[in-house]
Amino acid sequence: MTALGAAATGSVVTTPAATATAAPSLFNLPPGPIMSAILAAQAYIYGYPLMEYERVRAAAPTLNTFINLTTFANPDVAPIWQAIGGGKRPNVDTFYSVVELDLSNGPVVLSIPDMGSRYYSFQLTDPYTNVTGYINSRTYGSGPGTYAITWTGGPQGPIPVGATVVEVPYASMLMLGRTLAGDTADQQTAISLINQYTLTPPAGFNPPNDAILPANSSGIAYLNAMSDAITQNPPPAADADILARIARIGVGAGLQVADANLGILSTIAVDVAVNLTAAILPALAQLQQTVSALQHHGWAIPNENIGDFGTDYLFRAGVAQVGLVANTQDEAMYEAGLLDSWYLPLNGWFSSYKLHFAAGQLPPADAFWSITVYDADGKLVANTAEQYSVSNSRPAELIYAPDGSLDIIFAKTDPGDPNANWLAIPNGGFSAYLRMYLPEQAALDRTWVPPAIQRRSIFGIQFQ
Repeated sequence: MTALGAAATGSVVTTPAATATAAPSLFNLPPGPIMSAILAAQAYIYGYPLMEYERVRAAAPTLNTFINLTTFANPDVAPIWQAIGGGKRPNVDTFYSVVELDLSNGPVVLSIPDMGSRYYSFQLTDPYTNVTGYINSRTYGSGPGTYAITWTGGPQGPIPVGATVVEVPYASMLMLGRTLAGDTADQQTAISLINQYTLTPPAGFNPPNDAILPANSSGIAYLNAMSDAITQNPPPAADADILARIARIGVGAGLQVADANLGILSTIAVDVAVNLTAAILPALAQLQQTVSALQHHGWAIPNENIGDFGTDYLFRAGVAQVGLVANTQDEAMYEAGLLDSWYLPLNGWFSSYKLHFAAGQLPPADAFWSITVYDADGKLVANTAEQYSVSNSRPAELIYAPDGSLDIIFAKTDPGDPNANWLAIPNGGFSAYLRMYLPEQAALDRTWVPPAIQRRSIFGIQFQ
């Protein structure tokens, strides 16, 4: 069991409240303005994923109920994925199913039909955005199946006969489903299977949505709401050190900023630091990705602890900012093409690009792989062909060169190359995301890496 599970099942956790009531000393005096600002920034980074989780939960009309999306994301329509990731970098190869779970009154039972060879996955994510488990083709097979999702700290029954018990460490969980769908005909088959997904909560249990959001836009209100969310979702034991620090400004279980007895200047510093950290977090996340891209031939490679972050709070916050609810790498790998082979940022104003996969060197994934282009804001790029990804989930659409290689041209307009695939790029900066679902060992151990993105033209001058 992970630290998350231990925390949720009664292990001792050092709480802010306990730290705040320690014996008086010089070290327990309210911090001054500079230290208060530093602690507020640390608190924001720590709690941002939790508050993003609460924001998504608030968007759910009801708890323990499926929200099934049976169309792909596109540049114009953004339903629940607008809530999940702020509308940023949606997957356009699977249909999403979203459930906000409340397990406080007993198990919620998921049933799926026989999925055959189709990839499907139900990702279970806790309030701190760590993945605690999967119900999917990798872990339990193709179905049919019945799964009783049970909170380790709550009622354990009743369990339907024959159901597989899946334990999770929190009563509040986000379950994100993905069902692979290919061409138009295959999409209809996928929809018929999605319509057979069922979710059965405890009889007579209709919980209200308990999401916690800031009362107003101030930094103080944000931290107070964070404390309420921490109280409702006890942190893992490994977080004791950061919780002890931020308790000094009144952030933690059972606390509010006013409890810290900060001076006027320190209170102002806390408020300003939260808003400033919120403003620069996107730049910090971008910096993390750019540093990785400089190390990997233009591709930003996430840390191996993605989806199971431990105490890597800055990375966790960066992932939540770039794309909330990330998978662990055994389920999916995300690699962001940000720089070309010259280590210059991808930009569509004056350039076009090519990604070349040699014959037999396509991304190694057992479920599917795809390449998707997003603009600088993480939005899909509108184009007349309504083509937003190149993916082996639609094998009939893939265009191969005579030698068996596969080229993807990134350009503002269709280059008309009969031997290449085209993805539209915007005027300005963009990224090309490679997804590999159920990555093979070659991807996991980095013996296979994506080739560098080559600059194809600049100011209309063709290079290749």
